[in-house]
Formats: sequence, structure tokens, C-alpha cells
Amino acid sequence: MAKEKNVYSYFSDAMLLNDLRNGNRPAFEEIYERYWKKIYNDSYKRIKNMELVEELVKDVFVDLWENRKSLKIQSINQYLSVSMRARVFKLYDEGKAGPHFERGLNILKLVSLHKGIN
Repeated sequence: MAKEKNVYSYFSDAMLLNDLRNGNRPAFEEIYERYWKKIYNDSYKRIKNMELVEELVKDVFVDLWENRKSLKIQSINQYLSVSMRARVFKLYDEGKAGPHFERGLNILKLVSLHKGIN
């Protein structure tokens, strides 16, 4: 049996952002459903540690919820990707990311520079 879609599954990201800023929990849950796999997979490719990546995903979304009124977000996808990328870099700087992480680091930095993301 297919999972029934809720009304928020039909909302655009801009509509979800607006409702998120107003503290609408179902809008937040829809954002989570749309994007958690993407940021999880992007990070797992670099860290290769399920527990660390799960913790990072949780932190990204907790931060989004707790700071929803003050964040200046234009694109949910970009915000979540940059937020996760910053956490991954922090792990690397702290020496908590494995040596396989370094291989993708130069490419990740180049992509960030190309997109104007610091």
C-alpha cells in the first residue's frame, strides 16, 4: 500500500520556507523528507561512516528548526548542502574524518569556489 501524500508534498520549496519560518512543523517534516537522503548520500561519499553522517544530518536539521526565524535562506537545497559541507570540513579539520576523505576534498573545495561558496 502506497504512503498517502500530505498537502505539504505539493508545496514548492518557497512555500515550505515561508511556513517553516512561521513554525509550521509539518512544513519542516516535508523539507526533511525531501532532502535528508541527498545530504546523507553526499556526506557519506566523503566520510564513509554511517554513525557520523547520521549525526551530521540530525545536527543540520536541528539547526534549521531552531534557527528557522533568523536564517536568510534563498534555496533550501543550497542551504542544507552548504551547512552539511561545513560540518564535514569541520570533521576533517578536527581529524575525525578518515584518510579516504582527503581524496574528495580538493574536488569539493573547487566546486565550492566555483559556486562562490566559502
